[in-house]
Amino acid sequence: MVLNEAYNMKMKMQAGEKVYGTLIGPGNVPEKTVRALRDLGFDFFMVDLEHSLVNKETIWEYIRTSRKTDMPAMIRVEDKAAYFRRYIDAGVNGLMLPQVDTVEEAAQIVNKAYFPPIGNRGTGIGLSPYVIDGQDLAKVPFLSLTEYVNNNTVIFPQTESLENIRNLPHILSLEGITGTVVGPYDLALNIGGVDSKAVGTEMVATPVMEEKMKRVAEICQKAGKIAGIGGQTPKALARRAKEGYQFFLIGSVVDGNVENLRPVIKEAKALIGQV
Repeated sequence: MVLNEAYNMKMKMQAGEKVYGTLIGPGNVPEKTVRALRDLGFDFFMVDLEHSLVNKETIWEYIRTSRKTDMPAMIRVEDKAAYFRRYIDAGVNGLMLPQVDTVEEAAQIVNKAYFPPIGNRGTGIGLSPYVIDGQDLAKVPFLSLTEYVNNNTVIFPQTESLENIRNLPHILSLEGITGTVVGPYDLALNIGGVDSKAVGTEMVATPVMEEKMKRVAEICQKAGKIAGIGGQTPKALARRAKEGYQFFLIGSVVDGNVENLRPVIKEAKALIGQV
């Protein structure tokens, strides 16, 4: 296991580089899937627990494979108030949390996700070798280990409402919040006024949506935090990259359909590389 994979990804984004990942749903073989994603050029993967069925034992296999492949493992939790500690205590590197609209909600997440002095996370370090990436609990000072875990924790509350955008400068001001990831479909529904004849890609490409997505990038840049997004075509992702987005979720993997992502990530990287 290589140390500091998630921390290095955070530093890569802080330096202005782009990172690419995908959502993982049910019906996949963890090691085969993650190795294939790595070969396609993805930087991380995210198991989706909000909209799909993936059991806890399978997530353990994803964590194990993430360490074999040196590829950070993240999850999208079921709900902003869901009990996610068991996942990060098992070794998940990062969380994406839906429908976080207020500073108070974001502060509660930070409090549960980080050890002191950032939060008040309880200690379960000895139960998984992956949470400290194989370091010897009997030899490394305990506070060095909690600091290591804090450094390698990535937290992205999602921006899916106008209320979130209004509160986003304060949400991003919290220590421990890495940035935000826009959920464009939920944001469009929250804004309202969707054309009854519009398909999904049209619904998230209106002038109002373009303005709001640009505004999120501006807020993130001012706060020194990361702007992320998914649910966009490669051409739309290239526009977002030009605006300052750095964290991209591209497609999803269900029932082993990894190869379907090959042309999509190839096009996205080619277009974003031209920004």
